Amino acid sequence: MTFFSILFALIAEQYKPVEKDHWLRHFLENWLDLAVKNVDTGSEGSGRLACLLAFAPPVIVVLLVHFVLLATQPLLAFAWNVLIVYLFLGFRQFSHPFTAIHEALLEHNLEEARRVLAEWQGPGVNTDTMTESEVICLALERAIVGAHRHVFGVIFWFMLPLGPAGVVLYRLADMAAQRWPSQASLSLAHASSKFFYVIDWLPTRLTAIGFAIVGNFEDAIYGWRYHLSKWGNELEAVILASGAGALGVRLGAPLPEPSSDEALRMAEAGEPPIIDLGLEASVRSLRSAVGLVWRAVILWLVVIAMMTISTWLG
Repeated sequence: MTFFSILFALIAEQYKPVEKDHWLRHFLENWLDLAVKNVDTGSEGSGRLACLLAFAPPVIVVLLVHFVLLATQPLLAFAWNVLIVYLFLGFRQFSHPFTAIHEALLEHNLEEARRVLAEWQGPGVNTDTMTESEVICLALERAIVGAHRHVFGVIFWFMLPLGPAGVVLYRLADMAAQRWPSQASLSLAHASSKFFYVIDWLPTRLTAIGFAIVGNFEDAIYGWRYHLSKWGNELEAVILASGAGALGVRLGAPLPEPSSDEALRMAEAGEPPIIDLGLEASVRSLRSAVGLVWRAVILWLVVIAMMTISTWLG
């Protein structure tokens, strides 16, 4: 059931994507804002309580529906799984602006690419003076992170015993970690970020492994090992370092030059210097990124299919 639920949800999402302004997204945003308004007092305890009250009710409702349908109407339980995965997957939420940027750059329309990127990134990012290479790098970074948050992370939590409830939990935690830091107290923002870090720690590393397998394996592992300092967010750094290495492009801030003492220590220890790998990002890199994501999707679908078949045979 797991494999076909994911497969049918992916097909439905390609046929009729769930856009960013979908009613469900607005409902979830209002639900999270309600927790901030009624529970958040700024104390450490209120932060944990707000997370509990914001995440638990939707997860419990979805889980109860799943178990009731599974016990009474297995076919409806399957349809329920497909529906939840479809609504919370969001593949096209990052692929649509990415494709628009790619098409604009193919037509040598840098201004349009900057406009789409600014709209995609939201306030706080000025794209007016970005070069083509900078636009491409930022688009690649957002697409790589988006592929994990909207596809691979969702699939991982759907495969756990929580099933569709795990999908809801992951999406709510992701939204809260992005939304609450700008709206809630520091304690609540810290609690949501810490909670999402815990539930995304393993999925992040599985996504990085997937990128390494379907891309340039050696460079992906090298980036994962040595390039994490190029990004401030640890979870995103693992995905971006592996994704950049798998694509063979340079992303993120340039690596700092080692101090003279550090260089001397590395030389005495026989450690090779840490270097930036890959070529400068170009328009062709955008097309390569699409192929990388789809190969990773196929890889995990094959793994899930094999697990499903082994379960049937067992």
